[in-house]
Amino acid sequence: MTTTEIGVGYEVTIDRIFAAPRELVFDCMTKAEHLARWWGPHHFDVPFAESDARPGGSIRLDMRGPEPYGTNPVHGEYEVVDRPDRLVMVLRAFQGADGSWGIEHRTTMAFTDAPEGGTRMHMTTVVLQASAEMLPALAGMKEGWSQSFEKLEAVLPELA
Repeated sequence: MTTTEIGVGYEVTIDRIFAAPRELVFDCMTKAEHLARWWGPHHFDVPFAESDARPGGSIRLDMRGPEPYGTNPVHGEYEVVDRPDRLVMVLRAFQGADGSWGIEHRTTMAFTDAPEGGTRMHMTTVVLQASAEMLPALAGMKEGWSQSFEKLEAVLPELA
């Protein structure tokens, strides 16, 4: 079940056109060297990234923000890797001292050729688990993804 209320089931949907071929956009979503260049909101960077883009493969990113955010490890697994059409991954972030994760969500991305050229991406993220402390972070999830995709858009011309 999905909902517009913050918490488990909360869904974020983003549609975006990138001025690049589907294969390149897909690779930017799955290759560590590309993820490190665009992942995270503005003023965040990724000092560490690894990605094994295959069903059951893992993804790990250290997303570092300005103070007071510090470094936030993001861990996950790929469920579907169908280059260049579809990508599904489960991501977890904000690990607590007890090893539990503050947020877990499933992100599905579909890539199609845009009628005007480039790639149309349709992304849906559904929250699977969220601790009470992380509910405010969920309120900024759409903006965070949007800023990440703005950074990706700026990197794409360098990779084409």
